[in-house]
Amino acid sequence: MTTQERVALPAEALGRIDATDHLYASRRWLAVEEEVADAPPLYVSSPSGFAAAYHFDERSNPWPIARLDLFLEALERPSADVLPCYLLGGRRPGHSRFLVDDGPDRAEALTSLVGTAAEAAAESGAATVAALYCDDSDTELAAAFQAHGGIRVPSHATYRLELPGESFEDWLGSLPRKQRYKELADVRKLEEAGVSYDVRPLTEADVEWIVPLELGLYHKYGNDYRSSEAANLHRAYLRHLGEDALIVEARRDGDRVGFASVVRHRGTAFVRQAGFDDEATAGAPVYFGAVFHAVIRWAYSAGVRTLDLSISSGQVKQRRGAAELARSAWIVPLTAAARRTLG
Repeated sequence: MTTQERVALPAEALGRIDATDHLYASRRWLAVEEEVADAPPLYVSSPSGFAAAYHFDERSNPWPIARLDLFLEALERPSADVLPCYLLGGRRPGHSRFLVDDGPDRAEALTSLVGTAAEAAAESGAATVAALYCDDSDTELAAAFQAHGGIRVPSHATYRLELPGESFEDWLGSLPRKQRYKELADVRKLEEAGVSYDVRPLTEADVEWIVPLELGLYHKYGNDYRSSEAANLHRAYLRHLGEDALIVEARRDGDRVGFASVVRHRGTAFVRQAGFDDEATAGAPVYFGAVFHAVIRWAYSAGVRTLDLSISSGQVKQRRGAAELARSAWIVPLTAAARRTLG
């Protein structure tokens, strides 16, 4: 989708969008998503709420954390006839965002927003509307989906690290003694192995070398991902996120051996893609240095105190101080076939 083809954001929602403290509901992230989407997003708006919805069908990137049929298959649940689907509230792992004002009318506003989305998606020929990463503690959101026939299924927890104090040493001091010793041992191993890190803004020249490493990590864990979409997403970062799109570049004896990408939004940093050369990083904890040590050191220096660590590898993240935030998926069937599948 070119810049000229951008979908107009609802005027009534702009204030909420610009005020949000969450990256994935911000105006600049909506611009990123529009640029990389296969189809124009569906913007659902009312005087009291806003959410973006993204189209997936069988031709979409085979991404099991976002494409509903593959998401269900990973849960060993029936997945026939659930596409096309609109993912309401965003398509990034760990987060489904609904910009609705807090207060006594929130439940009604959420119910109206889900209903409006279901109606618009059905008119567009969708079989389902789904929100894959909903806060388990949000009973009003659950009630909104239930009011429209929503079916709840398990989802992946997401992980958030609130950094204590003012320095890397304060973070280390907050860890249990055994884990603290492990982190210090990893620091020594990385130094002895000649591994260094540089945290800096992403550049166009980086895309060529980071995408193969990123795809290699996906394939290592059995996931497919299109190289064109991976590259286009990084380039969309450059166009819309500017210097808040960062890269942790890992080098060993001067040679590039891995990376992690970080996106800053206000006081929060989102640790996103990563990839490593397994042969070149053998015997050194390069992953932990990139995703944790380098990012945490940078965050303290940059005034960032919250790290969003996305989904998966929960024990690894919790051992390093991250809190687990439980998530559920909600699916609203819009056709008779989808209702039969989802039960």
